[in-house]
Amino acid sequence: MGTRHGAQGSEPSSQPVARLSSRGLLTLTDLRKTSELLALAKARVPSPGSGAEFLCVSWAPALEGYLAISGFDGTVHVYDTQNWDSSGREAEPIFVHKGHAFGGAGGSEDPPLVTVHTWHLQKPRTLLSAASDGSLHVWDWVQPCGKCG
Repeated sequence: MGTRHGAQGSEPSSQPVARLSSRGLLTLTDLRKTSELLALAKARVPSPGSGAEFLCVSWAPALEGYLAISGFDGTVHVYDTQNWDSSGREAEPIFVHKGHAFGGAGGSEDPPLVTVHTWHLQKPRTLLSAASDGSLHVWDWVQPCGKCG
C-alpha cells in the first residue's frame, strides 16, 4: 500500500491510497473513504513468485498521479494513473527500469529481485531501487515523446 501525500494544507481527497495485490491488481481509493473505488487497473507483471513479501508501491512526491511498483522480478514499473477508471483493464507502464534484471552477480542462474524502491525527493523523475543481490540503482526515467509538452 502507498499513500499520495499532497501539498501541505491540501484536501485529503487529493491523497489517494494505492493498494497492490500479489497478482498485480492496483486499487486506488479515497483516503477518507477507503471503501470508495477511484480506479482499478491490472499491472503488467509476471506471475507472482515466492517473493511476494517484497511488493512495493509508491507515489511520486512531485508528479501528480504517477506511481511505481516493484517486487515481482528485477524491474520497477512506473505508471501514470490519471486516466485510469474502474474497468480493471491492464495498465501500460510508461517506463520499466530493467537494470537489476541484467546486472546480477556473475554466474547467478536467477536474476535478482527488486526488494524496495523509493522516489528522490528533489528530482521528480529519479528513483532509487535495491535488489536481493545487494545492488543499489539510482536512475531517471523520461516521458515518452508522445506525452511531451
